[in-house]
Amino acid sequence: MSTTALSIRSPAKRATRRAFRVTSAALMLAAVSPATHAASPGQAPQAAQGVTTASAAARLQVPAATRTEFAGLPDGKRLKILVALIRDNQPDAAEQLLRAAPFDGEFGRNRNLFITGMIERARGNLAHAAEIYRTVLANDPNLTMVRLELAATLHALDQTDGARHHLELLKGAAPTPELARNFGDYLAAIDANRPWSFNAWLSLAPSTNFNNGTALEYHTLFGLTGTIGELSRKKSGIGIKGGANAAYVFELGNKLQAIVATGTYVEQYEGDLFDRTALNQNVELRRNHARGSVGIGLSASQSFYKTNGSGGRPFTNESAWSFGPQITIRHLLTNALNLETRLSHRWNVFNVASFSDGTSTSLTNRLALTMSTSQVLYAMAGADRTKTGYDHTSTWAGWGGLGIYQEVPFGVTVYGEAKLRYSVSDGEYPFLFAPRENTRLDGRVVLTKRDFSFYGLAPQLEYTYTKNWSNDDLSEFDSHGLAVTVTRAF
Repeated sequence: MSTTALSIRSPAKRATRRAFRVTSAALMLAAVSPATHAASPGQAPQAAQGVTTASAAARLQVPAATRTEFAGLPDGKRLKILVALIRDNQPDAAEQLLRAAPFDGEFGRNRNLFITGMIERARGNLAHAAEIYRTVLANDPNLTMVRLELAATLHALDQTDGARHHLELLKGAAPTPELARNFGDYLAAIDANRPWSFNAWLSLAPSTNFNNGTALEYHTLFGLTGTIGELSRKKSGIGIKGGANAAYVFELGNKLQAIVATGTYVEQYEGDLFDRTALNQNVELRRNHARGSVGIGLSASQSFYKTNGSGGRPFTNESAWSFGPQITIRHLLTNALNLETRLSHRWNVFNVASFSDGTSTSLTNRLALTMSTSQVLYAMAGADRTKTGYDHTSTWAGWGGLGIYQEVPFGVTVYGEAKLRYSVSDGEYPFLFAPRENTRLDGRVVLTKRDFSFYGLAPQLEYTYTKNWSNDDLSEFDSHGLAVTVTRAF
């Protein structure tokens, strides 16, 4: 080997040898030092930005020469040494080295916080570690290693919804099929350890038109003016919405599962006149494969609300029942592109409005494209067919929409979507002398403060907007709504 070549490679080799010596020295010291070592007050050097100052000095002392040699290493090698020490269950040595030579520059604060989070996790302070990881991701949501550490910490805290949320993002953004499979296996292990799931929610929900009613108070037909019914007129106010869902997965072997699920939804505005309660039940037999799953099952739902009465009664209690089969296909087209398709057919039965009895068939499709661990794009489309006892209430409908999930700085996650739906009735609508046509726009924006956690819950604000255009002026309306709630999937 020439002298020139040797002189070019020597600095890199010397840095590698120096890194090895620092790591070895710290590990050997940790192995032979006492479990605890008290230090006099005031001996600890001042912590840099993002480094947690210990309430007491470290349990062992890394020699000054080792700390000095560590400080002279490049940032990348120092980071690897600290991670290696922590993974070898030596958080005290890692803390001393970090405090002796904290990271600085553009990425310094996040690196200091990340290593501090790993130290806290190694010491068993899981909640504090998760808080630190969330702070780092609030600064830069594209730090994959930090997100993985957060997912593992949330799993250890039994905050499964949050762990699944981050693992799904990591799986979708995985650069190789092997990594995607690893994250998929992690998700499967979580599900196997806890086959049941339960969640409940409650939100305060102000709305400018919670019943999607018309702004008209009177309507003129053939020269005669009548008053619009109370339930059909636009109503605004502050209500409460809430619900709960539960599911259990039975493992049948050979990648076959049976899923049983149930849920409830409650909505209340202005006493009991606009109350609505809904129940749903699902049973599905699902076959999993390497790139997704196929599920066949039965679905049922029940709704309870008030409707316009007859025979001199202004209102009456209505109950609607729906049940039928459905098939759901989930398929991973690429590592980052996921397709979900659902086809369902239902029989509908109404207790009062029996003229609405009939069937409904729907096809829904959703594509999810993971651009990175902090951004997912969505495209949605579907079609519905509703058949009742009358042509004017039987309809064809088609819809499409776009959505985006985006984590932005300052610890805010934004989800936004917009859907446009067109429907037309089979026959002429009464007194309209033409099929009724509706074009409906639905918009939704959800903001989550993901770096604020209270018992594993993050605050969430949802805004919704609906605008319906129709050739029947009584069917035209618009609505603005807000919902304030919390979430565990963040």
